[in-house]
Amino acid sequence: MKIDALGDSALILRELNVPAYQIAEAIQNANLPGVHEAVASYETVGVYFDSDLFDAQSLTRIQLKLSDSRGETHEIPVCYQFGDDLTEVSERLEITIDDVIRLHTAQPYRCFAVGFCPGFPYLGYLPEKLCGIPRRDSPRVRIVPGSVAITGRQSGIYPLERPGGWAILGRTPLCLVDVDDGYFPIKAGDEVRFVSIGVAEFGALKGVRL
Repeated sequence: MKIDALGDSALILRELNVPAYQIAEAIQNANLPGVHEAVASYETVGVYFDSDLFDAQSLTRIQLKLSDSRGETHEIPVCYQFGDDLTEVSERLEITIDDVIRLHTAQPYRCFAVGFCPGFPYLGYLPEKLCGIPRRDSPRVRIVPGSVAITGRQSGIYPLERPGGWAILGRTPLCLVDVDDGYFPIKAGDEVRFVSIGVAEFGALKGVRL
């Protein structure tokens, strides 16, 4: 593990020999003096701390105490009839719309990181036949909350209204974030599986928490 400084009160951990989310979880659970937060990305971990209390050498021992926890499993219903880019994705990949939906729902995804906006999960990796869709040249100004999207070899869910450039395959009716209530059910290390639903079921589940 390589440790680099990010100013006086933060470090970035690189060259990890286990998934970044496991390192971040282990640091959080270790209750190291002075550590405020450990945040995982795909391949690095940011550690934010009080420089008067924190000893960076304590991080070198964290990997020896990693748990085998795989996180929680979440089943997320998606109405692909609300997929604004579903037709374009099928044409780009030269497969049918039904195949896009079948492939997207065929496997679980690991949440490698949460970021961009509160509760946005970066999920990987897509089946090979769904990989390669680029970001839009001009991002949409407003993405409807619950929009399920892909780009590159990742999938993600916009839990809040935000601009965005990923290709939208569908939408979940579930509430995935409540900032005021501190509700953020999907965490790095969790597993997500998408399930296709129709418009009627979408309406029945609208606003239900994950």
